[in-house]
Amino acid sequence: MKKIYRGIVEGKVIRLEESLDLPLGSQAIITLTTLEKEEQEEITSRQIKLLSEGFDLGKKFYAERNDLYAR
Repeated sequence: MKKIYRGIVEGKVIRLEESLDLPLGSQAIITLTTLEKEEQEEITSRQIKLLSEGFDLGKKFYAERNDLYAR
């Protein structure tokens, strides 16, 4: 099982934004990757841009989900 959790480092403690779905006593390997604030803002703006442009699902362009049901 592989899952990604977000958290904030506070000294020797990492505070996670959501609870773990693991039973007590489980063994885990933890890989840490830092996110720079500017990098995270760039990712967020890129995702918002993709969502606002709509999705190309083939020959017809659907700007929003309701367009699928309009035909």
